Amino acid sequence: MCIPAARPRLADLLGITLSLTCLVHCLALPLLILLAPALGTWIAMPEWVHASILMLALPAATLAMKDGWRRHGRALPALLAAAGIGLLAAGLAAHEGWMALVNPETADRWLTSMGAVALVTAHLLNWRWRHDYREHLR
Repeated sequence: MCIPAARPRLADLLGITLSLTCLVHCLALPLLILLAPALGTWIAMPEWVHASILMLALPAATLAMKDGWRRHGRALPALLAAAGIGLLAAGLAAHEGWMALVNPETADRWLTSMGAVALVTAHLLNWRWRHDYREHLR
C-alpha cells in the first residue's frame, strides 16, 4: 500500500517507464523489423497499445507534475509534460489516420518519439528538483 507521499514518486517512475516504453516501441521496434523481417509479425503490438500508453501517461504526468509544482515551484517540468502529452496525442491521431498527412507512419513515429523524450525529460527534471537536497533546505 502506498502512503500519500509515495504516490507522486510512483507517478514519476510510471511516467518515466511509460515514456521510455513508448520511445523503445517507436524507435527500436521498426529497427528490429527492418533487421529481422521474419520477426515482424511476432513483435508487432496491437493497435490499442498507443491509446493505452497515452491514457496511462496522462494521469501519471498530472499527479507527478502537480506534486512537483507544490514542492519545487518550477513550471518547466509541467510545461514539458504538457508538450509531451500533446505530442503523444498527435502521434496517436496520425497513427489512427485522424490527421490528413502525406506519411502518417513517419509522422506517428516522430511525434510519438518527441513526446516520449519530452515526457521522460519532464519526469526526470521533476524527480531531480523534487528530491534535490538544496530544495529541501528552502
